[in-house]
Amino acid sequence: MKLKNILITGGCGYFGSSLIRKLIKNGHNVKCLDLLIYGDDAVKSLSNNSKFTLIHGDVRDEKKVEDCLKNIDAVVHLAAIVGDKPCEAAPTAAYDINFNGTKKLYQLSEKNNISTFVFASTCSNYGISSNELADENSKLNPVSLYAESKIDCESYFDKEATSKTKVISLRFGTAYGMSQRTRFDLTVNSFGYEAYKYKKLSVFAENTWRPYIHVEDMSNIVSEVLTNGKITKNFEIYNAGFTKENFTKRQVVQKLINLLPSLEVEFIPYDDDKRNYKVNFAKIEKLLNLNNQFTVDDGFKEILLALESKRLNDNSYLNFNLEALTMFFKKNSEKLIYKN
Repeated sequence: MKLKNILITGGCGYFGSSLIRKLIKNGHNVKCLDLLIYGDDAVKSLSNNSKFTLIHGDVRDEKKVEDCLKNIDAVVHLAAIVGDKPCEAAPTAAYDINFNGTKKLYQLSEKNNISTFVFASTCSNYGISSNELADENSKLNPVSLYAESKIDCESYFDKEATSKTKVISLRFGTAYGMSQRTRFDLTVNSFGYEAYKYKKLSVFAENTWRPYIHVEDMSNIVSEVLTNGKITKNFEIYNAGFTKENFTKRQVVQKLINLLPSLEVEFIPYDDDKRNYKVNFAKIEKLLNLNNQFTVDDGFKEILLALESKRLNDNSYLNFNLEALTMFFKKNSEKLIYKN
């Protein structure tokens, strides 16, 4: 399946800024529709690239979206308020963007005969999983508004997706690694910074499981899915990651200790984050025959090297750690409510 012109919503963020470069490198023309909540620094280096176009706008703005969809072959929908705490800080805006924005974008994509609609979902949908390995048919048990908004989108697609505009929902694992706008509300990135900065680490609920995936491997999966001709259903869900990359927090921390043997670690049993899930990625591994290019060890090495070389600094962390992102959305919740 050959695609040439791709629209990415929310492309100026952590994942999108990596994905845009991957798609351009693979020969696609990319439009990016972004609300520019964090500015456009992550894509400024692409400003003179003939294969890239940046449009400042909201996925809930029908006229703006209609303009963006002209001559587009596929949509990759990343635009969302991402994460449990940011969604809790601005619940009305989060649900409006994450669900209503998604619904409107899909309806307009179908109207404009877009063949493929890739939706960024999350393994957080499994919440607290009793399964040994949760697969795409496992019971969903969300413990956050963020996951609930993604599940509602998937339910909408399950009912409304058509053969004209097929939907592929990718339930991604927990991201990590460097991008053009590195987030630090993510376990691996946050642990790496704190270990480097303070030489000690406090770890909550060390026996809880998550699947981890490097942001570049996320980009590889989307790139492969976009051109894969084997997906024929109107709506298909894939866990997006690699089965061997499921780890407990304790196992993740041990990888960091191997790099920083003098690191002091305090394990604290309690955590208000109740998520605990291991995920089976066999379905997408079979579809794509794709291996992960990066490991959690690589992610830690990237963060530590970037801090050592001053590519990342305290401001990088303070601007995009969990506390900063939560406060940002709390302060700006009213501004994020879209008014026609």
